[in-house]
Amino acid sequence: MGDMGSTVLMLALMGAAFYFLLIRPQQKRAKKQSEMTNALAAGTRVMLSSGIFGTIQHLGEKQAIIEIAPGLEMTVIKQAIVKTLTAEDEEFEYADDNAEPEGLVHDEPNPFDTIEPSDFNDPAPSPSPDAPRYDGVDESSRDSHDPTQGAHGDEPTGPQNNQK
Repeated sequence: MGDMGSTVLMLALMGAAFYFLLIRPQQKRAKKQSEMTNALAAGTRVMLSSGIFGTIQHLGEKQAIIEIAPGLEMTVIKQAIVKTLTAEDEEFEYADDNAEPEGLVHDEPNPFDTIEPSDFNDPAPSPSPDAPRYDGVDESSRDSHDPTQGAHGDEPTGPQNNQK
């Protein structure tokens, strides 16, 4: 009877260890992730599970639109957001999006401002139908080749070859 009691006690201890070492920490992580996801707001800097950093622009029920660079947005599921960033997490500082870069000179006109649709027309005239045309085949060999002859003209091919 004592042997059976120690077996049951051992199984109970293993179950408790399993719960406290595996299940409970996972539940705590899931609760913390859920709280962080519910606390998200537009303008928050976040890190995605892929390691991409960005700023939340819009939040939906299941998705978020993240700006990863000025003017470059991507849509992700909320579960992909793994961390909200603090000032200590940021390694780089970013300039104001509306600021002009230093040293930018606007003296020269932009060449792309003067592009017209006519610039894309084919400038080469099309050949006239009477003009001679070269298609890569020598005209002298075109007339002399007999398709019933072999490659060198020495052995006939086709139905005549079967009569040997």
